[in-house]
Amino acid sequence: MTDKYNMAIYVFLLIIVLFAAFQYYSLALKLTQMEIERHGKGYVSDEVWYVPSARNILRKTLGIIPSLPGGKYGASIIYNGNIEIAWIRKIAIKYNVSVVDENYHKIKAFYVESNNLNNINAFIQNISEYYSISDIVYGWRIPDADGINEYLNLEHPPLVKYLIALSILYLGDYPLYWRVPNIIAGALIVFFVFLSIRKLTNNPWLGLIASLLVSVDPIMRYLSSIALLDVFVALFSVITFYLAITRKYMFSILLAIIGSTAKFNTLFVLIPVYLLYIRRELKKDNSFINFIYYTTLFFLVTFGSFLAIQALISIPIINIIGFESWLNQSIFGAIKWHTSVKCAGAACPASSAPWDWFLGANGFVLYYISSNDKLVALGYWPLWALALAFSILFIPAYRIDRKTSYSWLFLLGILSGYILLWIIGGRTQYSFYSVQLAPFVYSFLAPLTTYIIVQKEKILYVLNDWYKLFKYLWRIVVELLTS
Repeated sequence: MTDKYNMAIYVFLLIIVLFAAFQYYSLALKLTQMEIERHGKGYVSDEVWYVPSARNILRKTLGIIPSLPGGKYGASIIYNGNIEIAWIRKIAIKYNVSVVDENYHKIKAFYVESNNLNNINAFIQNISEYYSISDIVYGWRIPDADGINEYLNLEHPPLVKYLIALSILYLGDYPLYWRVPNIIAGALIVFFVFLSIRKLTNNPWLGLIASLLVSVDPIMRYLSSIALLDVFVALFSVITFYLAITRKYMFSILLAIIGSTAKFNTLFVLIPVYLLYIRRELKKDNSFINFIYYTTLFFLVTFGSFLAIQALISIPIINIIGFESWLNQSIFGAIKWHTSVKCAGAACPASSAPWDWFLGANGFVLYYISSNDKLVALGYWPLWALALAFSILFIPAYRIDRKTSYSWLFLLGILSGYILLWIIGGRTQYSFYSVQLAPFVYSFLAPLTTYIIVQKEKILYVLNDWYKLFKYLWRIVVELLTS
């Protein structure tokens, strides 16, 4: 009976994970087809920065020329001065080369395709006799952005760009294939939400409910379907969560730091990990000296490991630009970039404060499906708002139910990192950052609903704690006013 029970659980889990992957793949395919039908350049939202930087890293480090699907090759040709595009087209025909895209305004470029790479090279050699060709980017067409052929996206670490580059290398340089790493990451998030809730509650059915909810949340669907960095932040965060609840604190710290090579804000997951770590040490010895010692040790080890791992993962970048330039741009420059206002004004995308993400406000538009339909990077805000309200209302519950305390700590701990960033100057945060919180919204709501809200005695306990607090605060106010 137990074997059949476990088999049923894993069958349901497999169905949910495959369903999640199918959703993400379907949306990635739809966006690819829509862009092609619209004669666009294929990029969705900030893919215009991450995919070209991945392609540039690939060509600058390995000198590899990626192919397109179907054995085709493409080349974006960047030139100086002016060209006669009609003449270019005539020359292209002689070499069985097609001029596919000449619609560039911010960079002087045009894009060609052919079934034969040698034909493209011969064509380029021919026109080079008449025009000044400054650069050639092989692969899918580049976006229309000044200097995009040299761009390396140094304000963010390179891990995800490496994954995109690998996808381009082995699957082909094509919009759908750029998104395969994100599709896989999204499916893995769903899987680790299940593992985490099952571990916390010993209730696999609750884990299935939480994993299903996170799989269909809008922000998870959108960010797992396009080649942005943030779904990897969510993935490393939820794996860190799983390691922390199994009390493997050193591994969880290491995993979070490795995750920071995708994007620095992964490090916000270390806030709850630190609290769990220091709690364990204070249980052994609650002296102030012990607190200072282990706090200092935690931050020294974390900071040292962060620099070492960032440098290690960035070796290909360092080989291109040099160590000093990398340190200034990818560490100090990146920290300054994160903690400052990035873009302000009517021409800038909608920025948001962290609490907006729970209220469905100031969402970042990822893509316009039509004039009435768009992909907005927000979670299902009624449930998010409920999670935030409950996380505040049930603060006293952490002492009576460990099943909810861990997910509560991670939800509020990561959120506090974004709030701190907002306070110190990072006011232009975007709603797609909030995908990092998505696993914890549902990891918190599912156990809370089952283990606290449905149990009258626990609600009364929570309300009694709030009553004691307000009674104490009122006594202080009365003493101040009447003394």
